[in-house]
Amino acid sequence: MPFAIMILFLLGWAGSAIEPAWGHGGEDHGAPQVRPTAIIASGLGTGAQGDLFEVVITPATGESAWIHLSDAMSNAPIAQATIDIEMSATPPWTGTGTPTPTPGVYLLNRSIASDTAVDLTITVASPQGADLILVALPSHPAPPPPTAASATGMVFDVGSALDRSWVGGGVIIAVIMAGGWLLRHRRKKNQVALMIGAMLAIVAGQARGHGGEDHGPPQAPQASMVAPGGAGGRIVSLPKSSQFLLDLRTLPAASREVNQTLRLVGRVIPDPAFHARIHPQVASRIGYDPSFPPPRSGQKVKQGQTLAVLDPILSIVEKTGQRLSLFKGAISDTSFGREMVLAPMDGQLTDVHIIPGDVVTEGDVLAELIDPAHLWVEAVLYDFSMAQRIQGGTASTRQLSGQYFPLVLTGISPKVNPENQGLHLQFSLSEHGGQLKPGMPVDVYAHTGTTTFAIAIPRQAVLDPGGVPMVWVKTAPEQFEGRPVRLGQKSAEWVEILEGVGVAEKVVIQGYNQLNAMR
Repeated sequence: MPFAIMILFLLGWAGSAIEPAWGHGGEDHGAPQVRPTAIIASGLGTGAQGDLFEVVITPATGESAWIHLSDAMSNAPIAQATIDIEMSATPPWTGTGTPTPTPGVYLLNRSIASDTAVDLTITVASPQGADLILVALPSHPAPPPPTAASATGMVFDVGSALDRSWVGGGVIIAVIMAGGWLLRHRRKKNQVALMIGAMLAIVAGQARGHGGEDHGPPQAPQASMVAPGGAGGRIVSLPKSSQFLLDLRTLPAASREVNQTLRLVGRVIPDPAFHARIHPQVASRIGYDPSFPPPRSGQKVKQGQTLAVLDPILSIVEKTGQRLSLFKGAISDTSFGREMVLAPMDGQLTDVHIIPGDVVTEGDVLAELIDPAHLWVEAVLYDFSMAQRIQGGTASTRQLSGQYFPLVLTGISPKVNPENQGLHLQFSLSEHGGQLKPGMPVDVYAHTGTTTFAIAIPRQAVLDPGGVPMVWVKTAPEQFEGRPVRLGQKSAEWVEILEGVGVAEKVVIQGYNQLNAMR
């Protein structure tokens, strides 16, 4: 029995020295953690804003730094500026920004890295004005030297290894001695059972199921402002150099007086004063004359230019009478009434239907002639009570996104159209730069008065991912935030913001699609 006590003593000492054995690697089986907000950071600097300009200082390779200068309101790069910098270091120093070929980018030939925080006083003078900007640079402590552990990724504890070797040896000796004792006393069942139970009790105290994680019910998800399928509530950090490359532009949200509008469906039509339809006078066959080749659609013609040659189709009596007159010498022309179709005005041909050999009648249109510089817009009004309030309008089309064309009201038809049961309104296009074409569908925003939007931003700045309107707001020189917004009234170019954007906050009005695509 003393021999068995010695075995139990060895097992007890070994069991107390053995480290706990985990059932697995200690992974967390609890509720999933909330995914952090996506932040894209690369080459970020330190920036500040003045009254007119915004500046970002980014360390460059070597003893130099980049200076990015932009307009504080629009984020447009500022070129041809004079930049003077003074740093409150010990000792203090001054420097200047040297312009580079890239607009808005300047080079400071002086290192600004410091292990202590410093303040920069930047004076900017440009054709847009002068400004004084204060930039607080944080400290940049030197990184600690790498250790052997960090270089290899592991630490080898010699003392712990020796302890484990002694423990392993003790376990082996105890097992051998216990095996011999059990063989000699295998008939003493009570003592054998007691010995096995003692061994299990000693070792089981150091075995654990896992790392002690929480396996309870998952926590309730936190409320999120992220728009379904969109970028609402997401923050993106973008270096100033990338902003210049993407041509990002911003505009402060502000109160604006806008025109009250009524949206109508319309289309572009030719100006009736510069539009002609060409018909044959009588039923004829289109002839071919090498001197007057058939015209093509889009061809520009002059007034009096021959467009087609027509041979009238005469009855038998008419043909017999013309032959008799020719025989008597009364007619010297043997063409029997060939007709030359002439252009009635200067312009451009559209819808040309002149094919030699075709037979045409008086109701057929051979060609249409227009002046592309003179176009109208025709819209349909169904709310007759608004007819007298319309003063003008603006036209836009999805085919020319972001562009608006001013309209001048020329007339309102007093007759209800029997086809669509609406009043037809006609507007003249004062300027369109040749971008609008006849037949193009447009949205007409008829002006019916003026109103004031408390917070207004351009309509094109509002995105609609997953049916939730959102905008991108610039919250720092190199940081943008996607925000869901609640919209109010709309005009042709502006939309009222009821919630989501405050006054003077800078909304991205150009380059928002690139921000929305970042992950």
